[in-house]
Amino acid sequence: MVDLTANPQQGVTRSAKADTERLDSAFAALADHSRRDILRLLLHKPRRAGELAAGVEMSPQALSRHLRVLRKAGLVVEAGIEEDARVRMYSVQAAAFQSVQDWITQSEDLWRRQLLAFKSYAESPQRKSKIKS
Repeated sequence: MVDLTANPQQGVTRSAKADTERLDSAFAALADHSRRDILRLLLHKPRRAGELAAGVEMSPQALSRHLRVLRKAGLVVEAGIEEDARVRMYSVQAAAFQSVQDWITQSEDLWRRQLLAFKSYAESPQRKSKIKS
């Protein structure tokens, strides 16, 4: 998991760098609405490429490019016979979303602490007395 509170001056470990690269790859894949549409279909059940192309109204060539990005990001896995694309099934790799969820949770915690500190400052008696004078 990427640590949002880490000091950038301390350097980055190999493991942290790999986590960051996985997270960057996942967010890059999720940045495209067509890929999110593909994932929405796959969340219901695994599907063949033809079903996905029809479901998102996309050419097979365009779908293939999007699936490649999703597979490379680890968000989608492919199962079936390698030589025959007609029988390959695609499904969501749920575990790959954990790093995204962890990052979002960490971001929420960071902002929550920042907003609570600001609220505390804004409501402090010393600040209120300065405003009145």
